[in-house]
Amino acid sequence: MRFIKGRPLLPGLLLLAVLFTPFRAGAEDAGLAGDRGGLQQVLLSHCLSLEAVYTGEFVRNLDPGLVSPRKDTIYQDNLDLTATLDTEAAGLWSGGTAYISGLFNHGGFPTTTVIGDLQAVSNIEAAQNQFIVFEAWYEHTIDDLHLSLLAGLHDMNADFYVSEYGRLFLHSSFGIGPEISRNVPTSLFSKAGAGARLRYGEQDDWYVQAGIYDGDPATRRVLASEGRMYIAEAVVKRQGGSSTLGAWLQSATKTQGAQTFGSDYGAYLLSEQELLTFGQGAVLGGFVQLGWVPKQRNDITRYLGAGLHLTGAVPMREDDEIGLATANAYTRTGTEHAIEMTWRAPLLRGVAMQPAMQWILNPGGNAAASTIRVAMLRFEVAL
Repeated sequence: MRFIKGRPLLPGLLLLAVLFTPFRAGAEDAGLAGDRGGLQQVLLSHCLSLEAVYTGEFVRNLDPGLVSPRKDTIYQDNLDLTATLDTEAAGLWSGGTAYISGLFNHGGFPTTTVIGDLQAVSNIEAAQNQFIVFEAWYEHTIDDLHLSLLAGLHDMNADFYVSEYGRLFLHSSFGIGPEISRNVPTSLFSKAGAGARLRYGEQDDWYVQAGIYDGDPATRRVLASEGRMYIAEAVVKRQGGSSTLGAWLQSATKTQGAQTFGSDYGAYLLSEQELLTFGQGAVLGGFVQLGWVPKQRNDITRYLGAGLHLTGAVPMREDDEIGLATANAYTRTGTEHAIEMTWRAPLLRGVAMQPAMQWILNPGGNAAASTIRVAMLRFEVAL
């Protein structure tokens, strides 16, 4: 076994800190460090909230990958630092929220260095090892008009193409379909771009929203040659579930093979629903994702994702989440199937552990390629 491009010292120190930190019931919201000296209460009294979350992850391919025949254990991590200001409670004006986040990513890039799959087995895998300002935006809400306007550096997937049940899983496609993330550049993790989003409606009932984003946030420059990403969706919520219908257009010129197109576009549908309640508060829910793009313009032409999400089924561990899901990326030559089983278990105040197992069938959309099994272990520490 080889261990590449990781930092075993940092996760080890964090785990030691977890083991030797006293746990006080009822203090979960304060994070691992608690409320030292009442600092959080002081900040909250001025409506400024600060948060730091460290996520570490071990990824091991149990079978030879498409990029490399090695069986490697790769460590990757990210550190999220966020600050949120409520302008009304701060004595400024009503309806405003200012937000800024910093993101540091580090890792061995398992998809590109070993596995070679189309969709990416991990949703924290990033293209750069550096610290950046990830998001910096201002949102203004007018409650009487049911309107909300947001502008700044903004992760499009924070508001669009969101599956609440899909958030559990480590595989990247359950966050946003690969027909967008793998086909066109847009404002997503790990580098958000400039954008604006307008929303109308009741957040807990129904709403419609539309956004415009920089066509290629990698440059952090708004250039005409990069085009723009336009996206709109309608969300209807019901008891125990919701449905979302969305469409998007990327206006930049795109070359696919020998053909050149003036733009790219697509549509998607999401639906999730509580399916069953049983025992002492156990809830089984399910979700479906459907994505479509014109096949002449894209490598991934369709996407189908579906999964089950279970909470409250483990005695005395009502916050544990268990999931089983599949992500299927269709190409012009074949289909890559990814299956994930995972279990997220909060351990101590501000600490969670999440093992997962994935099977990548027809990796790269190649039916002749052997299935790749991937074992993963993620932990999160909120400081």
